Amino acid sequence: MKRRDFIGEACKFAVLCSSPLLLSTLQSCEDVSDESIGNDDFIDINESIIEFNLNQSPFNNLKTVGGSIATQGNSFDSKGLLLFRQSESTILAFSRRCTHAGVAINAFSNGSAKCLSHGSEFNLSGVPTKGPASSKLDQYIVIIKDDIIKVSKS
Repeated sequence: MKRRDFIGEACKFAVLCSSPLLLSTLQSCEDVSDESIGNDDFIDINESIIEFNLNQSPFNNLKTVGGSIATQGNSFDSKGLLLFRQSESTILAFSRRCTHAGVAINAFSNGSAKCLSHGSEFNLSGVPTKGPASSKLDQYIVIIKDDIIKVSKS
């Protein structure tokens, strides 16, 4: 066998053997399916303000301190929002966009929000506590008036 033929056959074999690994790597970068809240549940939505009624399901989970929800992507934030009831007077709002690869992360559980694609975790300040993400989640301003919350970018 000539050297050129051997190299060509070896390259074909290498590509064939690495195909399953490449396919699984690409699949791990897809959004992991989640049970986030759909766009039909928002009261009002635009590019700078979004409102939620805490008396409507599923937002009533935020009436309890420690409650958390995740919304689907929308015109306010293309990956959706993470909302967490920190106290009677404070609800935290973050982008669901993981700062590592942009994948939507899950709602807070036990004080941590996780990206199921690559394993990053974020605390209630939006700071990554486990990599590969290394920067903080975008945080939004929340105003609570009665049972209506308004989330804004500024």
